[in-house]
Amino acid sequence: MTATAGDVRPEVVPKPQRDRRWLRVAIPFLVLFTLLTGTLIAHAIEQPDPEDAAYLSPISGEGIGSAVLAGRLRERGVTVVRETTSTEALRELWSSRDGATLFLSTPGLVDLGKVSDFGDLPPGTRVVVAAPPAAALRSSNWPVAVSGSRWTTAVTEPGCTDPVATAAGPAAVHNLRFAPETASNCYDDSLMTVITGGVTVTFVGAADPFRNDRIDEHGNNALAVGLLAQTARVVWLDAHQREVPPAFSPPPKSKKPEPRRSTSTAQPTDTDQPDETEPVDEPTQAQQDEPNPLAEAFPPAFWATLALLALVLLALAVAAARRLGTPVAEPLPSRVPANETMLGHAQLYQRARARTASLDVLRAAARRRLTEHLGLPPDATITDIAEHAGYETDDVREILAGVHPDDDDELIAAAIAVQDLVREITGFEGDQP
Repeated sequence: MTATAGDVRPEVVPKPQRDRRWLRVAIPFLVLFTLLTGTLIAHAIEQPDPEDAAYLSPISGEGIGSAVLAGRLRERGVTVVRETTSTEALRELWSSRDGATLFLSTPGLVDLGKVSDFGDLPPGTRVVVAAPPAAALRSSNWPVAVSGSRWTTAVTEPGCTDPVATAAGPAAVHNLRFAPETASNCYDDSLMTVITGGVTVTFVGAADPFRNDRIDEHGNNALAVGLLAQTARVVWLDAHQREVPPAFSPPPKSKKPEPRRSTSTAQPTDTDQPDETEPVDEPTQAQQDEPNPLAEAFPPAFWATLALLALVLLALAVAAARRLGTPVAEPLPSRVPANETMLGHAQLYQRARARTASLDVLRAAARRRLTEHLGLPPDATITDIAEHAGYETDDVREILAGVHPDDDDELIAAAIAVQDLVREITGFEGDQP
């Protein structure tokens, strides 16, 4: 019997299987990236914002405030004067030349170029700078720079002969490290004192000793009070908005006197032509040295980790390049018993959860046995097999091409149905197929 046009169609339509092998590589990196991103976000959230009105403010009782420190200074007889702009702070310092202390609680928001100018501070003034950012120090005239930083603030020993530091003992200031390294630096270069222009400037590597929630830890209280109580008056610059340095405006250009023109009919010379060449404003050295804000937004450890991940991904790509493309069938290098080969294939299918592919192998073997038993050509359709065997076409198609198992139980049931069909048609009672 010849097959009709309606019978000429693909009999086995396996469910498309998605290749999920890439997940074995992607998931570990995705988990690592998620952990790193979550850690960075949590760390950024935990860091206090200098633009917060409570940050190191002498009138704030919040954890990041400094009302406790201001109260303890007053208990020692120190007058605390709060100012909110650098102009007001400088005016207060010059109002009484008694050798006051200027406390810069938010140096990243203050115009340090103005504060550090020679002659802007009265001689004998002491300045305490709390955790100055690297970019802020670069804009100042002080001979100090940030040489490094830590992920979190650490507690270290003073390691110096400074009387305030030795009296305080271990304190939580080891975060920023300052350069140049000198013998007078304390707390692993996190506390530096320099004298410039008759002004003593002390740089502190962390704001922890001045905060309400950290001042009673370790030697923070003794260090913070000792640094600010060396004079009878403290001018506390409590600025929480970024101060914009005044823009430099060039002096007005002087107009060139017009050349005296002759009444003669002589042709105008080159000197009579107006000078159309305008001076070009070139970027200043400060603008050229301005750091990249994206590079300053993350710690160096983040960029090192990102580079390491890129190298790992590159190495993984190189290692996997030799096996790109679809698998290629290769002959076995040696003779292996059929039972072991079958068991190995079955374990591979099971590990890959390729239930549909496993069932297709059994169905293909069953169709081959049935076509040989019924004397049909190898390309016989399911309709031909059903008609020659005397079975309903839909029933045979359901067994040999219809079921797509979603779990192991469905796979076992479908395999048993295939085995029973072959036994019923061929009459063979052995292992099938």
